[in-house]
Parts: sequence; C-alpha cells; structure tokens
Amino acid sequence: MDVAGEPSDIDDVLVVIGHPFGDAEVPLADWIATGPGPRRLVRPVRARSRSTGRPLPLSVVPLRYRNDGQSRRAIADGLVDDPWPDQET
Repeated sequence: MDVAGEPSDIDDVLVVIGHPFGDAEVPLADWIATGPGPRRLVRPVRARSRSTGRPLPLSVVPLRYRNDGQSRRAIADGLVDDPWPDQET
C-alpha cells in the first residue's frame, strides 16, 4: 500500500467491467493485458482492493486503460499511447 492507503501494486486491484450482458470483476492486470476486445465501449466502472475489499477510485486505473471518453480522447490526441492498438476500440 502507498501512503494514501491505496494499493501500489496492480495485482491488488480488481476492476468491475461494465458490460451490456452483466458486469464482471477481473484483476486490473488482466484488463490491462486484454482490454475491451470486440466490445469497444466496455470499460472499468468500479475498482476495489483485493486484499482489503475497500472501494478504490477509478484513478487507480491508469488513464490509457480506462477506455472512457477522456481516455479515448487522450489517445486520439496523441497524449497517451493506445494500449491495445490491434483492437478496434
């Protein structure tokens, strides 16, 4: 944990991915590795610590992996690299 009590290790972060057929909780490391796949608007909607169960702010997900409007704009504007360039996001 860092000084703010938040996980400093992505392996301790679980994210809930909002999906039209139902939300799914996955490790942040898995989301970073795979991204949204064919559902280009699927994105993390909540986060929590695996070790404590406490809710975490979505800011624990690095901007380029959030796949929200702000993230997609930053990628389109060249401010951050596209983490999943081979996917149609």
